[in-house]
Amino acid sequence: MIHSKMLHCKGIILALITLISTFNLKGQDSLSMMKEKAREAYQAEEFVEAMKFYSKAYKIAPLDYKVIMGLADSKHKLDMFQAAIELYDKAESINSNESELYFNRGAAKVFIENYKMAIKDFDRSLELDQNQHKVYYYRGYSKAELGKFKSAIEDYSQAIILKPDYAEAYYNRGAAKAEIKNYSAGMQDFDLALQKNPKLENGQLNIALSKLGMKRYEEAIDDLTKIIDQRDNNLDRAYFYRAEAKFEIGKKDDACADWLKSSKIGYEQATSNYNDFCGKDEKKKKGIDIIF
Repeated sequence: MIHSKMLHCKGIILALITLISTFNLKGQDSLSMMKEKAREAYQAEEFVEAMKFYSKAYKIAPLDYKVIMGLADSKHKLDMFQAAIELYDKAESINSNESELYFNRGAAKVFIENYKMAIKDFDRSLELDQNQHKVYYYRGYSKAELGKFKSAIEDYSQAIILKPDYAEAYYNRGAAKAEIKNYSAGMQDFDLALQKNPKLENGQLNIALSKLGMKRYEEAIDDLTKIIDQRDNNLDRAYFYRAEAKFEIGKKDDACADWLKSSKIGYEQATSNYNDFCGKDEKKKKGIDIIF
């Protein structure tokens, strides 16, 4: 009888082990399925769906690094930057040796304009992997936003070394050079940026502004007139800066006409200039403040 009971107990234990194993296998299958569906949705740029599947996977495996990163990246793509950062923080507590984590978290911080903390993340990302053109680009952008233009230029240059056809890096390097009044070098970068990507937004405008900064007013007027003829998104700024160039060569009436056109489109600085320099109590015009 004793022997028989022992066999019976062993049978119960084996049954329990089988049930637990089956449950675990089903859980693993469910997790794998959720991760795969999430990955497919993310790659298809269906970020809402990706977030839903990663959220379900996260409930099953809250300490799975890839699941946390996938959920964070999905929220990042949906402009849920603070929520993404909190998830990146959790991912870091599990694995602090992945350069991608620090780049992605730094990029999210850029979008909430926390540039100093973003730079720290980019520094760490580059410690782990120095061959990342995007990290140099984003770090350069962050430095430029903090007014550190010379250091930003160095980062953009490194991004270009790693990716010679990086149009955006040429463009931003040109803007940084223009900010320190090196208009000629900046214009060369704008030219190179447009060679790499002819459709790059603001490229033609910034070349015109560089010429304006170099006091090549007639050339700037010609370039700005071409932009005005295109009637694109820069129409208000093109009228404004063409007015600046015309004013500098003594064509005040033409300048006032352009400032008025820019003002009617909604460019506030044009309204201010028109009121200051085209009215009865006009002020003395100071130097041109060019914003790239």
